[in-house]
Amino acid sequence: MTATNTNKQPVFVDRPLIRCVRVTNQTVGDGTNLNVLGGQTPAILVDMDASLSSDSNSGGVIDAIRLTRDNTNTSQTPSYTVNTATSGEYIGLVGGQVVYIQETGVLTSAPANGVGYYTYTGTTNSGGVNTSIAYNAGGGFSYSSPGDAVLAPVTFVFYLTEGTTVPIPADGDYKILFSKTIPTNVNAVDCTDQMAELATPVPNTGNTQGIGDASPLRNRSVYLQRGQRLYVGVQQEGSWASISGYIPGVHVTAQGGFY
Repeated sequence: MTATNTNKQPVFVDRPLIRCVRVTNQTVGDGTNLNVLGGQTPAILVDMDASLSSDSNSGGVIDAIRLTRDNTNTSQTPSYTVNTATSGEYIGLVGGQVVYIQETGVLTSAPANGVGYYTYTGTTNSGGVNTSIAYNAGGGFSYSSPGDAVLAPVTFVFYLTEGTTVPIPADGDYKILFSKTIPTNVNAVDCTDQMAELATPVPNTGNTQGIGDASPLRNRSVYLQRGQRLYVGVQQEGSWASISGYIPGVHVTAQGGFY
């Protein structure tokens, strides 16, 4: 231990720690495997002095990891929906507002692109009866299909390494800690629920749903010893996370503290 270290509870640290990395083509595993395979290189999220070059670092704790997509799609929440139930309503439009045409049969003239999301490209106020407006791509609207509005699920895997600054996948240096999936059409998730429980019970009250009688509430985190690293990669699975990775990108943020 360093001269400045003292015996502390898990919530007390010497210095705050925050790290952020953007993951795109750092693929790991495949559709049925979470292990790092030959040639794959996950991204370093936290380096707890793997080179053993700092005398002021004796380890740390990561108590929060968050995944945030780099891409969003406003078509998921249109300003108006046109279908049988809303047919005949008057709507007003300004640039950037989205109309979801759910049923083309209610329109006076069906657009060539069919069902989908139509974004108004004008800059001035416009509008009219929702079934009488000409929703045409290139004629005041841009178009995206219902499939374009779906943010596909994508899985990220976290690994621990120790005793090396250049992990070699073939030697099994990457140890799986946990994985976390961002569900369909969700922009951000917290990973705390996948971390290991701490031995120290939570001293205050909290959500007790799902735990047994006399079972203490516990915090979750990842402790890192000096010399260890925390890595993250995107699981290679499906068209949204292929061998090229998750091209839109996800920002992975870790917070905690040094001891």
